[in-house]
Amino acid sequence: MTKLKIPDFKSLEEAAEYWDTHSFADYMDDTEPIEIEVHLKGHKIILEIDYELSDKLTKIANGKKQSCQILLDSWIREKIQQETAS
Repeated sequence: MTKLKIPDFKSLEEAAEYWDTHSFADYMDDTEPIEIEVHLKGHKIILEIDYELSDKLTKIANGKKQSCQILLDSWIREKIQQETAS
């Protein structure tokens, strides 16, 4: 059996279309191992809030051209800083 070579792609779209119809497992001989380090800066917390509050939060975030996640992160940081400054 001949070893398959990973093609050179001209765009991410071209690569995506290719891998939609091909198995990466068939190309393992054309790869080499690498080492990576991952430094996680945080973790996710699931927070349940009511619909009305969620709607208001989304409107405020959109008005500031931010995601709700970024807005909440900044508000929580501010509050924690106030609480721990005492």
